[in-house]
Amino acid sequence: MSPEPKKDSREYNPDIGVASDAPSHKAPMLWMGLVMLTLVVLTFFSMWGREKISIRASPIIPELSALAQTGRDIINTQCMACHGVDGTGFSKKDPPLLHPMYREEIFPDFHFKRVLREGRPQKNWRFGPMPSQPQLSDADMNGIIAFVREVHTATGVE
Repeated sequence: MSPEPKKDSREYNPDIGVASDAPSHKAPMLWMGLVMLTLVVLTFFSMWGREKISIRASPIIPELSALAQTGRDIINTQCMACHGVDGTGFSKKDPPLLHPMYREEIFPDFHFKRVLREGRPQKNWRFGPMPSQPQLSDADMNGIIAFVREVHTATGVE
């Protein structure tokens, strides 16, 4: 036989009162909810109307090498419909190619070529997908990249 469990001498006593100055924790979830709502509202309004990527770049086009001039010509004939004259952008459909996000540290040449060859689906931004460009040769891609890099260097994009 097992021994009988000891009876707990601490029983509920409804006559015990609580001091009037004791801290009350009635609704901590309500306060946390109000703080979170305030943070969300402040974040929303602080970002209202801001563009993470400007729609139009305004670079100064420098004296270009022959390769970069070829790239500029290709951009102005085959890419202009989406990316604008000289890749400066003009619509909400596609980004400007002369934006700092295309600098070499972030968007290296091999990735640039892969996107031109294979295209890219629309991801975590408001611009549309990039279709593949099978008509471009490696020389054409090198020219486009040379143009973007030379304009970045001339305008001080780092």
